[in-house]
Amino acid sequence: MDLTYITYSIALLFFLFATYVRRGHKTIPVPPGPRSWRFSGVVHLISKHHPWISFARWSEKYGPIMSFRVYNQTIVVLNSAKAIHDLLDKRAALYSDRPRSWMLHDLCGRRDTVFNIPATNGRHRKYRSLIQTGLNQRATLSYAPVLEKELAVLLQRLKNAPESYQEHIRRNAAAVIMRVAYGYSVTEENDFFVRTAEEASQISGLAMAPGRWLVNYFPLLRFVPSWFPGAGFHRQATIWRKELNALSGIPHQWLRDQMAAGTDNDCFTTRLLKPSGGKAVSADEEDIIKWAAGGLYAGAADTTFSALTSFVLLMAVHPDIQDHARSEIIEIVGADRSPCVGDLSRFVYLAAVLKEVLRIAPVAPLAMPHQVIQEDEYDGYTIPKHATVMANVWSIMHDEEIYHEPLVFDPTRFISSKSGSSVQLDPRTYSFGFGRRTCPGSYFAETSMLLIMAGILSQFKISLPHKETATPGRVRALEYTSGITR
Repeated sequence: MDLTYITYSIALLFFLFATYVRRGHKTIPVPPGPRSWRFSGVVHLISKHHPWISFARWSEKYGPIMSFRVYNQTIVVLNSAKAIHDLLDKRAALYSDRPRSWMLHDLCGRRDTVFNIPATNGRHRKYRSLIQTGLNQRATLSYAPVLEKELAVLLQRLKNAPESYQEHIRRNAAAVIMRVAYGYSVTEENDFFVRTAEEASQISGLAMAPGRWLVNYFPLLRFVPSWFPGAGFHRQATIWRKELNALSGIPHQWLRDQMAAGTDNDCFTTRLLKPSGGKAVSADEEDIIKWAAGGLYAGAADTTFSALTSFVLLMAVHPDIQDHARSEIIEIVGADRSPCVGDLSRFVYLAAVLKEVLRIAPVAPLAMPHQVIQEDEYDGYTIPKHATVMANVWSIMHDEEIYHEPLVFDPTRFISSKSGSSVQLDPRTYSFGFGRRTCPGSYFAETSMLLIMAGILSQFKISLPHKETATPGRVRALEYTSGITR
């Protein structure tokens, strides 16, 4: 990090001043947590690889709701289903904002994107309304031909080069959402639009990297001139801002050109730009549509890829479960054709497999962070205004009080049995966000994933490489990298 002694000194003075201003006015304590260092808080204690596991272990000592400090930012982690529901769902009006990333949101100009915009901003409601309408059950069924066509492409690619399954799955996720969002068909191996979207995603990820940019914790640093020693973050943000502005406009402008030439395909964006009433949209309305369409790729590509990659790995480790799911597919569909969207509602066991994949390998082990907009009180503790609140989804999905033998991969936990055993909590409750930040495209995502799972199992047997063996029943052998999504 390019930060000089002078810049550190400015940050330290700001931290001491903020601490002095806040000191002494609270009578109700904040949730307990590990002891913080004077300046950096607990940065040195947080695992860079699996923080959700560290937080779950800390909760054994500090309780289901705990807090700690990272520099001058208070972090509250919720490790229980009750705390998550009570705060993020029941008190959604207070807990649906996003923490401000000064580097990404302000210096790089990404404050108005679907995932970053404050819930109190009127655009947030409009974004959600557009995406819910564009990806609800009725709209999803209208995209069945797209999903089925891209499934056929995926299966052929897997047949030609099965060892590159991750690359094929990623291409499928990108191709589906590009077709749905912009009517654009991915045909080339190294597609320009897919590279454009992925480059924008990579830049955003770098700009959001926890602990990398001191300006996120000490916002006054944003007023330091770009030429000042240690202000390299300013110069980097200027470069990224220009790149992101260009990248985010490319697909939308391409579609506008297609519409002008009369060669556009029916898709999410054209349905909104050409409303049935015939009235042209305003410039502000078109800008909202542009950002909503961009949010589709950001929200779907990585999450679908992550879940389906976990599915392939888990099927390799559990051949008995794989065989059971395949038998159900063949019984319903037959052996002479691939599954289609119309078949999905008949898959009981396969639907349970999807739920168990989402449970045992959650796409976002730590849900995207929320921010409380005013001081609140819960369970005898103070939640400070503007505290970052994080739901530890991994902790819930592996809670022994909710799921019997949580380390065991067992889809039958979600199927009613003749013996009358109760069905365990549906993990989708915690897989797609909370409160006013719940994913509005969850139905489309589930449909897409279930169709691909059915298609793969109908034509392929998934196995581990030779000389590798699985631990029967358990998933300890599987390891994941960390990030916003796995």
